[in-house]
Amino acid sequence: MPGNREVYNHAMNDGAQAAWDQQWDHAIDAYGRAVVEFPEDPTAHISLGLALLQAGRLEHALQVYSRAHQLAPDDPHPA
Repeated sequence: MPGNREVYNHAMNDGAQAAWDQQWDHAIDAYGRAVVEFPEDPTAHISLGLALLQAGRLEHALQVYSRAHQLAPDDPHPA
């Protein structure tokens, strides 16, 4: 069931560690879990977008960044 803050936090931390290690596929999986938990969270979308961009998955990154911009139109990161 979505909305589990503990699962979200674990996924975001796991994604950040994977990104730090430049393990982009692992980061994508982790940030994807965070998005599933909180689909309206722009931070999870921005993080996922960055991982997708770094993995060279440009079309998907654009989709995710576009969603992040919808969620947080005043945030300059996904714009």
